[in-house]
Amino acid sequence: MSPDNRKHRGPGPRDHLLFTKGQIEIMAAAAKDYCWLLDKNYTAKAALKLVGDHFKLQERQRTALDRACQPSELVERVAAGELSSPEALKNRPVIIDGFNLLIIMEALLSGAPVFKGRDGLIRDISGLHGSYRKISETPKAIALTAAFFKQYNASSVLWVFDKPVSNSGRLAKFVKEVGLENNIKWQTKLADQTDNKVAEADKIVISSDSQILARCNQWFNLISFFLENHVIESNWLIDIWKHNDADR
Repeated sequence: MSPDNRKHRGPGPRDHLLFTKGQIEIMAAAAKDYCWLLDKNYTAKAALKLVGDHFKLQERQRTALDRACQPSELVERVAAGELSSPEALKNRPVIIDGFNLLIIMEALLSGAPVFKGRDGLIRDISGLHGSYRKISETPKAIALTAAFFKQYNASSVLWVFDKPVSNSGRLAKFVKEVGLENNIKWQTKLADQTDNKVAEADKIVISSDSQILARCNQWFNLISFFLENHVIESNWLIDIWKHNDADR
C-alpha cells in the first residue's frame, strides 16, 4: 500500500475564501446560535439548516460549524472522563479510534484547516466517504503515534478500524507492521461497529468523537497533546469559540 502522492487531506480549493478572518467571525456568531438551538433540544440537522441558511454559510462552512458545536450537556459528559496527563496512560490499556485519529493527523500534516470544538477537541472536515486511501502523510502520522507510545508506555494499544471501509484491512496491516518495527505493544482490529467497540472497551480511549467519549470511562486528547507540544504544527487551526467568551 504505497503512498498516493497525488492525494492529500490539504485545503479545499476555496478554503482560503471560506475561512478568512471575516468569515470566521460570521461562523462564530452562527456557532452561538447553533449551540443555543442544540441546548434547546433541536435536532442537529434542523438547527444546522436554520442557522446555515440565516448566515448564508457554504457547505464546508456548515460542516465545520457542525463539528465545532456540541450541546452543553454533551460537553460536560465528555469533560468528565478526560485524563489531563499522558503519564496516566503508562502501564494501562489503550484503544484507538483508528480512522478518526489518522485522518485528523493527516489533515494537520497536509495543511488543511482544522477546527477546535466547544468540547475542546480538534476536528477536520475532510470525511471518509466509505473508502480510505493511504496518502503521503500517513506513514508520518503513524510514526508520530508510535513515538508517543514509546515514551508513554501503555500496557497495550489496540487500533480499531471500520471493517466496511475499503482498504481498512491493508491499513490495519501497515499500522501493525509499524508497531513491530518500533517494538510497540500494539495490535489492530477490524470491527463492524467501531464506535461501540471503542466506547464500551474497558480501556483508555483515544478519539475525537464526542459521542464515543461521552460513553467511555476515560480518554486522552492525543491530537491536542501533539499540537500543544509542537509534535505537529498547524498553520490553520481555527477556534471559533475565541469569539464567544461567554461559552468558554
